[in-house]
Amino acid sequence: MIAIFMASCSKEKFAEQPANNQGEIKLVTLTAGSKTGVTLLEFSSVEHYEATITSLESQMEQHEDAFLAAWSSLSDDALNAKEAEVGFVDHQPLINFENYYNIPVTLRQVFVAAEELWLNNEELNIETYPKKKYPFSVVEMTLLNGNGEVKIGDKIIKLTEKGFVEIRDLDVATLIRINEGDETAYSEPTVTTNIEFDGGGKGECTNWKGKDYEHIYISNSKRVIKHVHFHSYPWKGVGCAEITSYKKQGSSWKKYKMDLGVALQSYFRDNNCSGSVAIWSGWKYKKAKSIEKNNSNWGAFPQYRAEKNVSIIGYYQYAGYSNQNVLTW
Repeated sequence: MIAIFMASCSKEKFAEQPANNQGEIKLVTLTAGSKTGVTLLEFSSVEHYEATITSLESQMEQHEDAFLAAWSSLSDDALNAKEAEVGFVDHQPLINFENYYNIPVTLRQVFVAAEELWLNNEELNIETYPKKKYPFSVVEMTLLNGNGEVKIGDKIIKLTEKGFVEIRDLDVATLIRINEGDETAYSEPTVTTNIEFDGGGKGECTNWKGKDYEHIYISNSKRVIKHVHFHSYPWKGVGCAEITSYKKQGSSWKKYKMDLGVALQSYFRDNNCSGSVAIWSGWKYKKAKSIEKNNSNWGAFPQYRAEKNVSIIGYYQYAGYSNQNVLTW
């Protein structure tokens, strides 16, 4: 089994075609006259985009499960050491995807670089935690270009830490103005956004918010960061609970595989902050560096919202601890 696993790792270094049963994905460059073009992935529909996320999530699980099965007898420390020894890359299915489509840069790559810089410190500063700026799963970030953009049907979607921007009619000129910091571009007739320029989240309900909770459970040696967020896309509302484990190594930190558990209770609100949809995710348990559970519900435009201290409740188990954290602001 170990020999088979090692062979599979070697094969994964090639840019094999990712599973894509929902139609062709294209890498396109959109231009606006003489202005610089925007290169991004193109999906035929929201369903195509979402199916690709589901497919890549499945590939990531299978990739991780194969490694765990090969070394299931090892302790946590030995397992993490073995990962470095054999050169196991947990993002390999996503790297294969990026290589196959020859994507110049993805938001996943931007996030990974920011995360590596953050980890390369004697002390971890929760205030500069990269998830605050890139509050998406690594799979979704793989489908976004370096500016968080993707083409779905005849629209450009831009995802940011503050909210989404939807641009109709392939209005690339307006997208470029937004990327250049021109806030008047958000008022163009081709633009729909849920970004609240007063800062958002000042009332009891909001449509885009996240919060991080740190627990240093072995002084200056091991910690977890628990993340909860609510995002309201043009086509769905999403709640998320995520837990990520870290261990100090020398003068820096590494993500650390250990037994983790996570679950999520969501109470989505409508545009008037009235009760709408309640969803329980169930538990996920896995020996991993990071795991998450998501609740989503399609529809409800104007988008679903989250109520302060109520709508998103993450439940966590790790290192003998069992606790919960709620989305607040």
